[in-house]
Parts: sequence; C-alpha cells; structure tokens
Amino acid sequence: MDYKFELVFRRKSIDEWALDYWLLQRYAKLAFRIFYRKISVTGLQNIPLNEPVILAPNHQNALMDAMVLVCAGEFQNVFLARADIFKGKLIIRFLTYLNIMPIYRIRDGIDNVKRNDQVFEKTIQVLRNRKNPLVLFPEGNHGDRRRLRNLVKGLFRIAFMAQEDYKDQPGVKIIPVGIDYGHYQNFRSTLFVNVGKPIEVGSYYNLYNENPVSGINSLKEDFASVLRKLMIDIQPEEYYELYMNLRKICNEWMRKTLGIQGNSLSDRFRADKIMIQMLDESLRSNPERIRQLDAVVSDYQSGLNKLNLRDWVLRKEKYPGFQLAAGVTCSVILLPVFLFGFINNYIPYAFTGSRTRGIKDPQFHSSFKYVIGMIAFPVMYIVIAVIIALLGWPLWVKIAYIVLMPFAGIFSFHYTLYLKKLRAKIRYSLMVKKGNRKILELKKYRRSVFDQMGAITGSQTES
Repeated sequence: MDYKFELVFRRKSIDEWALDYWLLQRYAKLAFRIFYRKISVTGLQNIPLNEPVILAPNHQNALMDAMVLVCAGEFQNVFLARADIFKGKLIIRFLTYLNIMPIYRIRDGIDNVKRNDQVFEKTIQVLRNRKNPLVLFPEGNHGDRRRLRNLVKGLFRIAFMAQEDYKDQPGVKIIPVGIDYGHYQNFRSTLFVNVGKPIEVGSYYNLYNENPVSGINSLKEDFASVLRKLMIDIQPEEYYELYMNLRKICNEWMRKTLGIQGNSLSDRFRADKIMIQMLDESLRSNPERIRQLDAVVSDYQSGLNKLNLRDWVLRKEKYPGFQLAAGVTCSVILLPVFLFGFINNYIPYAFTGSRTRGIKDPQFHSSFKYVIGMIAFPVMYIVIAVIIALLGWPLWVKIAYIVLMPFAGIFSFHYTLYLKKLRAKIRYSLMVKKGNRKILELKKYRRSVFDQMGAITGSQTES
C-alpha cells in the first residue's frame, strides 16, 4: 500500500454532519433525478432517527448502489469500501470527504488485514454516535445479475460487536434495502428502492453469546430471507434469461391478472415478484413445463432480434395510420427543439459516454457516466453561457437560452428514443399490412407464451 492509513481518519468524526457535504448531496440528488427518468423509494420511514443503524442493500451496480443511498434520503451515510482504491493523498482525502472508510481483504496482505481492527473500532463508534447510518454491502462485492448472492459475515460481526453495548436489549438495527434498476447502464432508466423494516440484532444476542457461529448464521439467514423479498431475486441460473424476458413480456398482463390497477415501479415490482414465485413453484413441480416455455420464449426473442423489434411493438395488432402520421408531423414540428438541445449537449454527452469504453466491468459504466456527467455538462454550459453573454442579443434571449439548455438536452435524448419507437411502429405496421410471414410467426409465438403462462398461473390469457 502506498498511503498512510492515518490520513483516512484525520477528521474528528467521519459521521459528523457537514454543510459542504450537504451542499454536494443536494447537487448529487439533482444529477440523480436527471440521470434516472423515474425514481421510486418506499419504506424510508423504516429508518429510525438517532439509533445505531446499519443499512444493508443488495449490490449489483458497483458505485451506483452507494449513490442510491446517498440520494434516496437525507442521511450523510458512512461507507466501507475496499482498501485498494485508497491510493494517493488526494484520493484518500476525497474518499474520506465522502464518508468512505477502507476495509482490507486477504489479497491486500496479512499485515494490512490486521488494520481492519482499527476500521471496526471506527465503524462501532459510528454506531455508538447514532448520528448517521453505517452502510455495509452484505454480499461483499457487486454482481451482474438480479439475484441475492452468498453473504459475507463482516456485516454481522460488526453488528454483534456494536450490540455488546446493549446486550439482549433493543440496540443495533440492520435495515435491508432492495435496489432494482430498470437497466444497469442506460441513461434515463428507472430506479426502485425498497427499504425494509429493521431487524433487531439484540434478538440474536443470547444465541451469539452462547455460540458466535450459530448467532451469526441465524441472523444472516433471517436477514437474507427478508432481503430476498425486497429485491428481484432470480436464482435458477439455467432459466435466468427466461425470467428476465418474461418480466418484459408479461408484466402488464400479470398486473391485470392480479388486479393491480397502477403502473408505478412498486406495482411493476410486485407483479414481477409474484410471477417469479409462480415460475419457481412450477420449476419445482413441473420442470418440463418450464423447459417448454423457455423454448418458446427463446424462439420469440430470437425472432424479435432478427427483425430488430421489441416486444412492446407487438402488443397491438396494428397502429392506426392517422396516429403514425400525427407522430411524424409532431417530430417534424419539434425538430428545431431537438437541434437546439443536440447542439448544446452533444459534446459533454459524447465525452461522458466515451469515458466508459475502456472500462471492462460494465457494472461501473453508470457510475462513471453519472460522475463524469456531473462535471462535464456544467463545464459545457458555463463555456456556452460565456459565449452567449458576449453576443449582442437581448438580455431575456440570453437568459432563456442558458436556462433552456439542460431541459432541451433531456428533450433531445427522449426525442431520439421517440423517433426510434415511431420507426419501429411504422415498420411493424407495414409488415402487418403486407402479411409478413415472420411477423405472423412472432404473433403465434407470443400467443403461445401467454397460453403457457396462463397454465402456470391458472389465469385467463390474452385474447
């Protein structure tokens, strides 16, 4: 290691409330609302104030998972991160400023692992201070699939060490947090955060005191059981893609089948969870049925890919000509707005995207896009604002130009998506009108998917 560990804890207390952190958090939240098209957070009331709290989320999207907890609430959380990223005084100071402390692994060397004793002391002190939650990722590292992986014991050891102050009385609370992204990497995707109810570590203290291994394992198993309910947890490896495809194809149908009236992220999550449970039960009782369903969905998805279509296009038998014509007309009318947003936002957008090309782990892509975008876009806006200020335009025109730049940028992004969807609708409508054989086959496959899903769920299928 090429740094001095003592630098990390130079502040009096890493969990103290800080005005500069609060201001940065405000900006981070604003950027978060821009990065994600739709964010839904449920259960924030389950996080108690002035209590020793450990937030424990599932971990699938690298640094973005930490940013979710920074932006979801008003806490100035304290995090643990792998020690090998603490390299150089500047990085150490920056990470410390973000309330991040290092944790050492065996690969960092035995001598460095011994430094975890000091880290544990700091984490326990954070819990004793009861100012801000401690955030620990129970899976240890991030994965790239929507499932709960094996949990490490570090979180539970720290919890019991802090619980010593309270013995078997209510004290340290572990709060499971489920995080589900509409897409791990894409800009303007969706984010659903599901905060569970606190788990009292004191309830397991006597068992831990008698047998530490049994106490840790019991708490770990109960915690895992709760966290699985708060997240999308697809365990069958062989049928992972089947489950994921069915989430896209059948979610709307499942909501109708279950009588779920809304289309919120919470409603969609609930329908997905019930569908996954039904698929799991069917896999145990009738694996052949799942194999048949997998074959049909695979053929259907393959056909969609060959025609460069998505399932949502086939949800309608056809799209009325006047609707498509109106879409084309609107796109032409709004073209100047698109060009305004494109011209003023393309350079930072392209620069931000290009910075991820050399990153091998795709789970880090959204983190880099988010952080780099927080810097690149304001810099570009400042440069343009200076240029505009030097022009001889009326003051109100200059102000309107500068204010509208970021909004027009978001509009341009969605305008591009709208054109792609409009093009897909037009292509699909023309193929339907011509009686395209491949489209007819896709429709047949799609009906078969819902017929088989109806048999699994015992529900009436789509007409």
